[in-house]
Amino acid sequence: MNFRFLSILGLSLSLTLLSGCKEYLSQVPLDAPATGQFFNNQTEMNGALNAVYRSAYWNTGNTAYQSMMDGWTDLALLRGVDLGEGNIDVYNAHAKSLWTFAYTTVQRANTLISGMETGKSSVSAATFNQIQAEARVLRAYAYYHLVFLFGDVPLITKPLEPSEFYTQTRTPRADVLKFIYQELDAAIAVLPWTTSDQGRVTKAVALGYKARTALFNKEYAVAAEASKQIIDGAGLSLNPSFANLFTRTGQTANAGKEIMFQILYSDADANSVNYVPLGSISRAAGGQSGRFPQQRLVDMFEAKDGKRIDESPLYDPAQPSKNRDMRLKYTVAIPGDTISMNQQTLVYTIYKNTTSFRNADGSWISRTNADFDNAFGPAKSGVGLLHTKYTLTQENAFQSRVGFILMRYAEILLMYAEAKIELNQLDASVVTALNQVRRRAGQPAVDAAIQGDQNKLRQLVRRERVAELAMEGFRWFDIRRWGIAEVVMPQKVMGAAKDPAVAPAPPTFKTSAVHDLNNIPVYTTSESQRLVREIRYWYPRLELLPIPQSERDINKQLTQNSGW
Repeated sequence: MNFRFLSILGLSLSLTLLSGCKEYLSQVPLDAPATGQFFNNQTEMNGALNAVYRSAYWNTGNTAYQSMMDGWTDLALLRGVDLGEGNIDVYNAHAKSLWTFAYTTVQRANTLISGMETGKSSVSAATFNQIQAEARVLRAYAYYHLVFLFGDVPLITKPLEPSEFYTQTRTPRADVLKFIYQELDAAIAVLPWTTSDQGRVTKAVALGYKARTALFNKEYAVAAEASKQIIDGAGLSLNPSFANLFTRTGQTANAGKEIMFQILYSDADANSVNYVPLGSISRAAGGQSGRFPQQRLVDMFEAKDGKRIDESPLYDPAQPSKNRDMRLKYTVAIPGDTISMNQQTLVYTIYKNTTSFRNADGSWISRTNADFDNAFGPAKSGVGLLHTKYTLTQENAFQSRVGFILMRYAEILLMYAEAKIELNQLDASVVTALNQVRRRAGQPAVDAAIQGDQNKLRQLVRRERVAELAMEGFRWFDIRRWGIAEVVMPQKVMGAAKDPAVAPAPPTFKTSAVHDLNNIPVYTTSESQRLVREIRYWYPRLELLPIPQSERDINKQLTQNSGW
């Protein structure tokens, strides 16, 4: 079965839930087969599995939710009101959507896992076990998000009867985590390391979610062991080019190497498009520029000598793109950079109403610059910076089918290194893992002087997670598990230089030991020289999202998180 067709098949196989509620407990379409009669052969089981996969693609407006989550942190911002501003309530649309997406995946998986027992005798044991294992990984994937976003959540492991919709209570987080591990371990025992169908979960993906769950829960020995199993057994490697990971041609060439799990888009379906590029691309290049990096993200990237910019003699505030970690270019565009997006090449600027565009013959012409004067552009709606991850391609942004990556091998290496560092097991394998990621980016190997220093290695791996994984949906969780959200969030949103003729002073990273350890820049001396947006807020209740009030209106047994 080719996974590229899952998005098509899944549309006709809505298995979410039985009738009874108007929220995530939505009605089954009247033309859907009865649940008890559905899974009588391999075709029907595969069709139901396709529907589970489809539901695990948490898209809103053809945009993966994970692509927006760093916009709720200190690294970026979204145009309009978002979770990062802190002023949200129990009716927040993002919290509601994430809850709905996750429980739709849970219930589709429950329906398949329960219903496929009726057709067990019609398929081989290997086929039955494979389909069941994939569904269990996807169910664990949903609960992993639920438990780290909402805390205690209802643990539902079977299809519900209508009368049960109104009696579900929240299960303690520890019990949900135990269930996640049980599901993943059962799948790990069955799934193969590789698959010929791009986009399917494998043993490596199941181990990856086990490692991620354990790392986020500070179970470092479990995280290290699961990551090490992937490193030793999966046969994965880093793609030679960081930039190519985020283009369609690069992803096609990379299949089965670094990219482990991703949302795929199909040429066979006109509606199967990825709007992550469109939502980030320059207005002057025809994009919508609805998501913007913050200066804090830019300043966390090292200089080419492997040092933080406050410590490197190579850093030049007047030329902030020069002599920097190459991953910066493929993550953020700074005014003055030449960028290729949406079938156009231009000089990115926010300081004047015209800019330079390159013709097909290589010559340059001047054209109107929407990044300067558009009310929704980066100068007026953002802070003068643009995302470049997933956008530096000549592909038509309105028809982009570049896959959105949910897991890749670089993350596995960083999880392994971080877990070992937290365990204070500072052996050669930690340096090897970090060096693989750094060398691919052209950065120097880990300095021998810090290889036995737990705090310095902790600082380095936290910086690497930003440089390598920015805009892939991890920062929301990282700042909470590291206990720094209360430091990084209640700050003004800092941006590019206000005047291109005045280079802002470099930030300081040593306001406190916490700032230094976590590479947190502070702009006391340069705030007046930068584009600045409103201060953001932080309250202890924001450690978790609120249980959607619409769900609590339906089910009176659902309690609310503290502070909401």
